[in-house]
Amino acid sequence: MSTKKPNRKPAGPGRQEKENPTPRTQPTARPSTGSTERVRSSASTSTRAPRVKKDLIFNRNNYILLGAAGLAMALGIILMAGGSMPDPNTWDENIIYGPRRMVIAPIMMLGGVVLGIVAIFRK
Repeated sequence: MSTKKPNRKPAGPGRQEKENPTPRTQPTARPSTGSTERVRSSASTSTRAPRVKKDLIFNRNNYILLGAAGLAMALGIILMAGGSMPDPNTWDENIIYGPRRMVIAPIMMLGGVVLGIVAIFRK
């Protein structure tokens, strides 16, 4: 006879010794019910909890304001575009540094950003 002990590590904190794991069993099939129980309405025998309507973070007005903010920013970008010279041999700084590109377009962009912030924080 052998007097060797099995090589087991002691169970310390966070360690658990595994005994014999319990075997998993297959769920049993539900017994068949009579035809009278199948006729019942599923709403009366439902075991589900009633659905709770979740309120959305934004409402319709917030989305409208967000869309307007996007359009204002897009309009600001369109106002900044362009600037090609009619004649490549001449330089006209009024085309590049005109009030449309230097004043109106940045105001539209900042207005769109402010409108977007208002749309997000509005309740």
